[in-house]
Amino acid sequence: MMLRMSLLSCAMLLLATLGCTSEPSAPATTGGGSAASPKPAASTAKSPKVSLAPAGEATPPLDGGRVQSNMPEGWKFLPRSNDYLFAAYYEDKAGVPRLVLREVDAGDLPETSSTDSAKMLVTKITEEVGSDKDAAMTVVNIGDSWFVRYEKAMKFRSLAASGVFLEAVRSGKRYSIELLTYSVDKEKFLPALYRFAADLKVEAAQEAEAASEPSPPEEAKPEQAKPEEEPVAEENEEKPAEEE
Repeated sequence: MMLRMSLLSCAMLLLATLGCTSEPSAPATTGGGSAASPKPAASTAKSPKVSLAPAGEATPPLDGGRVQSNMPEGWKFLPRSNDYLFAAYYEDKAGVPRLVLREVDAGDLPETSSTDSAKMLVTKITEEVGSDKDAAMTVVNIGDSWFVRYEKAMKFRSLAASGVFLEAVRSGKRYSIELLTYSVDKEKFLPALYRFAADLKVEAAQEAEAASEPSPPEEAKPEQAKPEEEPVAEENEEKPAEEE
């Protein structure tokens, strides 16, 4: 009888011991759950965020005072030209990288004030440049504005170059900001493009002052780049390049 009672006591003690040792497994499960909990934050981090270069000198008022922006720090004016509204270069006045702002009438395109309102501009650009997957066409929010972003493979001085374009419709005008750079330097100079786009201000025609555009400082007026120094799209690469 005493032996049976001893065995029963041992069995109960063993069950109690097993019950105690099984409890720590619950925190391990909870710990595993907490390790997986940051996953939503990781997926959120994948959303592209633009990085802005420091702001440099302001551009002169453009298009009768309707348009103005800030150049990225360290960039310099290029001379005015009928080919663009404004242009700037970083170090090599006849080379790349360079930023170019162009303006044309928007026609019936709506203002790009949201992703939805930019869809018509996406369709228009696709008709013009094609639906090449390398264009990587997207709608991006930069500062207070929405732009259609796309790319073109180009050549400059026989080296691979990239054209990164941001387009927007404001006050009846279609604006295109182009970053032209060697492909290996594209990521380095994207913040410069985004800075210029983020600071781009456009007024309605009736709100702008009727003043002539002041010229850039004389010391900031380098000579025009030679025609053969212009980047060309890859589809035109079969054309013989001009030799200096």
